[in-house]
Amino acid sequence: MKKKPIYRTFVYAAVIGALLVPGAAQANSGTAGKSAKVQAKISSSLYKSFGKNEKVTFLIKMKDQANAQQTANVTEKNAKASIMTKKRVKQLKRSAVLTSLKTKAERTQKDLKTYLEKEEKKGTAKQVESFYIVNGMAVTATKEVMEKIAAFPEVEKVLPNQTIKLSETEKASIETSKKASASEAAANIRQVRAQDVWKKKYKGKGTVVASIDTGVEWDHPALKKKYRGYNPSKPNSPNNEYNWFDATSNKKTPYDDLGHGTHVTGTMVGSESGGKNQIGVAPTAKWIAVKAFGEDGGSEKDLLEAGEWILAPKDAKGKPHPEKAPDVVNNSWAGERGLNEWYRDMVKAWRAADIFPAFAAGNVSEFEPGGPGSVENPSNYPESFAIGAVDSTNALADFSLQGPSPYDEIKPDISAPGASIRSAYPGHRYAAMDGTSMATPHVSGIVALMREANPNITVDEIERILIKTAKPLTDKTFDSSPNNGYGYGLVDALKAFNEAKK
Repeated sequence: MKKKPIYRTFVYAAVIGALLVPGAAQANSGTAGKSAKVQAKISSSLYKSFGKNEKVTFLIKMKDQANAQQTANVTEKNAKASIMTKKRVKQLKRSAVLTSLKTKAERTQKDLKTYLEKEEKKGTAKQVESFYIVNGMAVTATKEVMEKIAAFPEVEKVLPNQTIKLSETEKASIETSKKASASEAAANIRQVRAQDVWKKKYKGKGTVVASIDTGVEWDHPALKKKYRGYNPSKPNSPNNEYNWFDATSNKKTPYDDLGHGTHVTGTMVGSESGGKNQIGVAPTAKWIAVKAFGEDGGSEKDLLEAGEWILAPKDAKGKPHPEKAPDVVNNSWAGERGLNEWYRDMVKAWRAADIFPAFAAGNVSEFEPGGPGSVENPSNYPESFAIGAVDSTNALADFSLQGPSPYDEIKPDISAPGASIRSAYPGHRYAAMDGTSMATPHVSGIVALMREANPNITVDEIERILIKTAKPLTDKTFDSSPNNGYGYGLVDALKAFNEAKK
């Protein structure tokens, strides 16, 4: 039930009094308790950030989050009671999810926005941004403003805008020759049996894959005609609206200054004309992309923008279009180990909108060895589909992180080839790379094949089929299946496709 304005104002004033008036907390034990609760909302690491800076960029998470899945279920039930096509039902679900998220954010953020607008005029706050994929905000402000924000009863947490770095172990071995390879599918593509699906005349046509990564070299020979914005009548002037978003520097045409995203996209859809360089699992699917990572990594604020765009790609005026959403979003990135639910509502929203959330399990690093419980978030959420890596012999890659998850679930969910994977690379070249980042797009591509076979298959059904049809894998450490090394085993494109087509 919505609180009466006079009550909220009273609580706000009492708490701020305790924070700002010397001795107020000691004079009133009730107010002191409220002050302690306010302080508990603020990350200790965020406090430290103010040591050298007058203003710091931070994130605000609201207590009240929309239940996107419930909205989707109700919409689907009501739509099925009418005479509608399944395609129309999906469109309605996606629109309803978007509306519910935006409505919740607008209602619960209203008072906080009003306060921050006043602080902007005073010069104590700037760059106020509102999000709905996770009901929250980002702002650059002073410590005093941060503390006042935490006093709002609508606010659950105030957190630092951390930077997530891509794995430094995923180095590229770049080929010097630009000569196209033979027409045979790449070994890793054969390993997951994607070419057996191609023999049935299915290669992903009519489906859309997306990535949140370092961008994509859009005119790479293996990727150019697969870009959803590609226009055959104007082959060098793509339509980037709805198809590309740069959260890092707002460039209007797809690019990749690091290579990681181009490589990942190549494994999903890559191939050259005439059947050369068959590096992609679903070579007739279309791709779209968000650049959220630069040389220094990706900020959590940028990743929220990315996640919001995936749910409903925005037009030139910033209006979201849920009908332009992809079938699957590939996330070849990972945050930290352990429990951190910052992105969980984002993943839930994708699922509610029938966007399959594929996530890399993460890699060992110089300072963070693997082993039990090392799988990183967001892949360790129950709602994420986590992918680990195997080598060409189906042995667990030594860099692939392991479960269980903090929710005591088996993770990763499944495994795919992730060692010495050859794919596209900027400069119209090709390169081999290792990592769970390279394993993940195999599964994303297979999801595209499944969606071509059955456009109306749900995320839950896709997940169930991938797990059911995986080839169980074991070794001396993991002697039974499923396990926390390989998950349910090696992904099998042919079996998953056949099951989806039934």
